[in-house]
Amino acid sequence: MANATTSMNEEIHQLMEVLEKPEIRHSLQQLLEKLPEIQQTIESVGEVIEFGESVLKDEKTISRYEDLVSTYNISLDTLSAVVQIIEKMPKLVHILQQLEDVMDFITAVLQDKQTTTYVINNAKEYIDPLIDNGKKGMSFIKIVQQRAEEKPQNLTVFSIIKWMKDPSVQRLLNYVQATLDILKEKNRT
Repeated sequence: MANATTSMNEEIHQLMEVLEKPEIRHSLQQLLEKLPEIQQTIESVGEVIEFGESVLKDEKTISRYEDLVSTYNISLDTLSAVVQIIEKMPKLVHILQQLEDVMDFITAVLQDKQTTTYVINNAKEYIDPLIDNGKKGMSFIKIVQQRAEEKPQNLTVFSIIKWMKDPSVQRLLNYVQATLDILKEKNRT
């Protein structure tokens, strides 16, 4: 019995030495102050567990969830597809981040008046010649239409044969023939 008392005294002495350390006393003090919060958390967890157990024991609730789940077509293929999507999420996130960076860049460019002015001026250099050519083509068509309406001519077979010798007409007829050949080839396939 003296041995047990000595052993107990040594344990108490060691415990006292540990408790004399300031960091241990500080930690114990904080733990004691937080005990009410810890108790509340434990009680909340207990209530959640009790609720879960009661839901699992309630046959009406279980049958409703089973009916709800059975209405969805969740097969192994569906689950496999979901897993594949989840596996690809890092790539999708990376692509979305890149798209977001591009959108941010475009927004910044559109908000910068100096940059938009520069882009518009450069685009005009390419677009203006196209517009001018379009205007020239339209004016040419109007002149041809106007002249054809002002001076109607009676065409004869001889005048058409005379036109056939003109190099411009020959070139135009070559384009017409090539177009007809291509259309025939496309209709065969």
